[in-house]
Amino acid sequence: MPAALITGSGKENGIGAGIARAFARNGAAVAIHYVSEESKPKAAKVAECLANEFGVKTTVVQGSVEDRETTKGIVTQALKGLGVDHIDILGTCPRTYVVTFASR
Repeated sequence: MPAALITGSGKENGIGAGIARAFARNGAAVAIHYVSEESKPKAAKVAECLANEFGVKTTVVQGSVEDRETTKGIVTQALKGLGVDHIDILGTCPRTYVVTFASR
């Protein structure tokens, strides 16, 4: 069973959750990533739905990928939560930013 860590996958209708769903549908264990504590219930729901629908192991992991140490922690959480010694698939789904352009 391959193990996948998909960053930015904690929102039910988000692109990251869709990618996580595709891997789960194909038998991968999936770590669902979220950043803020307020997103934890949504991420947990995504993980629960994937586990129930596809019968795969899931876990939720938290942290910002903006610095190296926190990113290492995310990977450690995923390894422990999925009960594996390596991650086979890493998918990154960065946040959406609104960019405002100044007019001349």
